[in-house]
Amino acid sequence: MKKITIKDIAREAGVSVGLVSMVLNRKPGVSSKNAEKVRDVMARLNYKPNKAASMLRGGMRKTIGVITPDLANHYFSEVSRHIENVAYKEGYTVLFGSSDERRDKISSLIDTFHADGIQGLLITPSEDCQAEIDKALSLGMKVVTINRHIDDNDEVGFVVLDSEKAIQMAMEHLIENGYRKIEVVTNDTILSNLRIRIEFYERYMAEHGLESRVNVVDENTAEQIAELLSQARNRGTEAFLIPRGYLALYLSKAIIDKGYRIPEDFALLGFDGGLNYRLMSPAITQIIQSPQETAEESYHMLIEMMENNIPASKIHLQPSLEVGDSTKRKI
Repeated sequence: MKKITIKDIAREAGVSVGLVSMVLNRKPGVSSKNAEKVRDVMARLNYKPNKAASMLRGGMRKTIGVITPDLANHYFSEVSRHIENVAYKEGYTVLFGSSDERRDKISSLIDTFHADGIQGLLITPSEDCQAEIDKALSLGMKVVTINRHIDDNDEVGFVVLDSEKAIQMAMEHLIENGYRKIEVVTNDTILSNLRIRIEFYERYMAEHGLESRVNVVDENTAEQIAELLSQARNRGTEAFLIPRGYLALYLSKAIIDKGYRIPEDFALLGFDGGLNYRLMSPAITQIIQSPQETAEESYHMLIEMMENNIPASKIHLQPSLEVGDSTKRKI
């Protein structure tokens, strides 16, 4: 028989996982109506928190570790802020570290966290860091990956964007606005989330009888991006899809510096640019993966794995499209 989890309770009661956790831990701030609703569902489903969970709530160290590629990156800083907020409400402390996409830093941070008694890890993995993830597991840590995933490891949970849906949403928007010659600009084709997005882009273009093209650039080399724009102009490129957040900012600046116009010469559609995209002129259309939803889903999955020994699960978050002037309909 399937073990009942607090996710099941939350779904049946029509409330958040966080609220169920607050009821279980007798935290203030829950209305009597909601508390009664949650308790009724727990009784009906015969939910019983296990002893390990009670021990953890009662005295064991309530600290988790978070490793992101770069805490200065606006998306990961937002995710980290929301993780800290939800953890604080539930009595957990969070220790943060940045990997700079380096396996050695990930390994060192895992050692540091383990030495500090941390039993749960939220991590955005770098490429080829399976050995480091395996080390965390061997040390008894529960692991959930954020925004990227580790292939073929059922012990590790993940919370990622539904990239197929995201690419479909982006491409439909561009095509509906009259763009057909659409190219990808990226600085990486290996990281799992970027690789998957590129694959879906190529598939979508092929299915619609359109020619795909993936351009790989170094965002720190202005000359390379400028040359790309000149070549794209000669090819008749109409729009760029940028699957990595900050890269669209470099491309937007290069387009303006070259004397081109957005979207008249090149339309732009990026991912997870947040406020930076909104402040650009013109504002950049973007696919958004909610930092708050990412944080809350990954945090609660990890806590369930730690406190109740629930198996890791896989969550694909739904994207949303925020339309800016960078993809205005072609006249």
